[in-house]
Amino acid sequence: MGGGGAAGARPPAAALRATELLVGRPGGPDHLAVLAVPALRMALGTGVAGGLAVLLHLEHGYWAAISAAAVLHSVNLRTTAQRAVQRTLGTLLGLLIALGVLAAHPEPMALALVIVALEFLLEFVAVRNYGLGVVFLTPMALLLSDLAAPAPTGELVLDRVVGSAVGIGTGLLCALLVVHDRAAVRVERALDACAAAADRAERSLGRAVGPPPSLVQVRLAVAVVELRDADDAAAGELWPAGIDPAELAAAEKRAYVLLDRLHHHR
Repeated sequence: MGGGGAAGARPPAAALRATELLVGRPGGPDHLAVLAVPALRMALGTGVAGGLAVLLHLEHGYWAAISAAAVLHSVNLRTTAQRAVQRTLGTLLGLLIALGVLAAHPEPMALALVIVALEFLLEFVAVRNYGLGVVFLTPMALLLSDLAAPAPTGELVLDRVVGSAVGIGTGLLCALLVVHDRAAVRVERALDACAAAADRAERSLGRAVGPPPSLVQVRLAVAVVELRDADDAAAGELWPAGIDPAELAAAEKRAYVLLDRLHHHR
């Protein structure tokens, strides 16, 4: 009877642990900050960029909001800056492609075929490199706009340049102003939790009674994944965690060694 009850309790526990692996441990302020800071940056950045586009009377004001959202679709300030550089360079190269196509004054059917080719190239390279994806996304957006509502090439390109500049600049500014001041605290707590989980794993390996090794293994896996995720996020913020990288590396190495031992433990 006791064995059946334990077996019946395992699926909910396993599902909970799997959820924690995907989204982290819920409930704490650090977990809320992980979700709230990027969301606040995104909401503020897209809202301000869209508002500036309206004030500047841009014909395609949504391009500014889209550019802000594109650079803010990241985990920390460092990756936001990287995406901003990629977006800028990709947009400039894409504008050259668009100018070359529009200068040829293609017929609508030929323009549609070029758009299809650009879409194919976009889907092919976007998963490999965001900057390359923008190279093909930019002319595709311009050509679609020209196909739907023909406009002078100079006005269309200028609108794209200004919209992109407003969006990219606003996104970077929002990432700088909305400081993730709990990122360092999250690393410290994740390091403590990983050490505690490793201690439990060592005790489990050294005795015959206690929590089943499979449960201890899952808890340790959750802890070491959270430690790596927390460190990666904090490393790209203005306020990095003041923890010796060697200490983090040692904690991770210890956890993975114990996970291997638990895996082979019978």
